[in-house]
Amino acid sequence: MLNPSMAQEVADAYGLTGTPVLSGPVARGQLGQVWRLDTGQGSHAVKEWFATPDLEEVSGDADLVEAALAEGVLTPSIVRTADTGVVATTVGGTAVRVFEWVDLRGRTRRLDPAAVGATLAALHRAAPATGESVDNWFATGFGEQRWRDLHRRVQGERAPFADQLGALVDELVAVESVIEPHESPIVCHRDLWADNVLATDDGRICVVDFENHGPADPSQELAMVLFEFGDDDPARARALHTAYRDAGGPGRVTRRGHFTMLVAEQAHIGQLACSRWVGASSESERERLARWFLEIPDDPVTLPRIDRVLAAVT
Repeated sequence: MLNPSMAQEVADAYGLTGTPVLSGPVARGQLGQVWRLDTGQGSHAVKEWFATPDLEEVSGDADLVEAALAEGVLTPSIVRTADTGVVATTVGGTAVRVFEWVDLRGRTRRLDPAAVGATLAALHRAAPATGESVDNWFATGFGEQRWRDLHRRVQGERAPFADQLGALVDELVAVESVIEPHESPIVCHRDLWADNVLATDDGRICVVDFENHGPADPSQELAMVLFEFGDDDPARARALHTAYRDAGGPGRVTRRGHFTMLVAEQAHIGQLACSRWVGASSESERERLARWFLEIPDDPVTLPRIDRVLAAVT
């Protein structure tokens, strides 16, 4: 794992000059955390993973990031290593990436919906078509029997969220009825939750963390963003959808099936949080995973909520 004493190693790996200072972590996600590196060449964000990922996969987003920048999307530019690579693995045995530093405000779903819509349209304009298959994480549900088995499992382990899961199972099963194949995949960001679409200090929209990029139907990614940043407000959803369309976005949300990716992600996140909670060895990790799972019953994707978004944009 990184620590502040490794500042010089990070700077050397990326050819950054001046006296380096590594501080943080300043942000944490499910798979890794971000540090701040200050050098004579300014400030940079350093991404570190908790477990070394497939380095080819995580560095494969560079083309999409550069295409998005060319379309006017605000996103931190990638800093390359001294040998023009994207990921350095020589820092204390840990894999790290370095990006331009951008001052960002905290997470909120109440960003200007028109600005979010225009940003998503630019991302989709930048994205090439792809013949690759869509990962199950974005395309399949969990199924009634597996949901009920999972509930019994966490109930038997006396998970603090067992009752919330039990109360939601019927709705989780019902909403999976919308699932249909992705029709015309392009290379999408696929992780456009409010954690990764943030306002800068001067109010612009900034998109971060392209590492989950891959095949998805643009209409399905649009539906996910409508749910997240519409925030159950029809006027916000309508403004976002109109701005996306006016900016040349190729997706259109016209039926329940366009919410497949959103429903699939809810299912897989719920399953992962629960199963990791059962297997966690520390109380602090169980508390973190319980909070992660509880984001679902606090804000569930259900058929009535999908229908409210549809009514707003069709």
